[in-house]
Amino acid sequence: MKSVFALILSFFVISHASECVSNLSISHVESTAKSFVGSIESVKLAKDKRENICVYKVKGENGYVVVDASTGEVLKFYKKRSK
Repeated sequence: MKSVFALILSFFVISHASECVSNLSISHVESTAKSFVGSIESVKLAKDKRENICVYKVKGENGYVVVDASTGEVLKFYKKRSK
């Protein structure tokens, strides 16, 4: 019973993990986002559920940028608020 549950769980994880595949390299995304966010802290590939597209979410010292994973176009930019 445990092996059946583990098999179902692993199939579920694998099918959702391979949902987004990018055509761009990480270095191209970083160079695009660097002018917006400054030094980059993290880059994540994710699926935008509203638009149903794959995007890179780039977090930096000056804000947050969402870049389209297929075209490299900047979709959104959020500037960090100063306190």
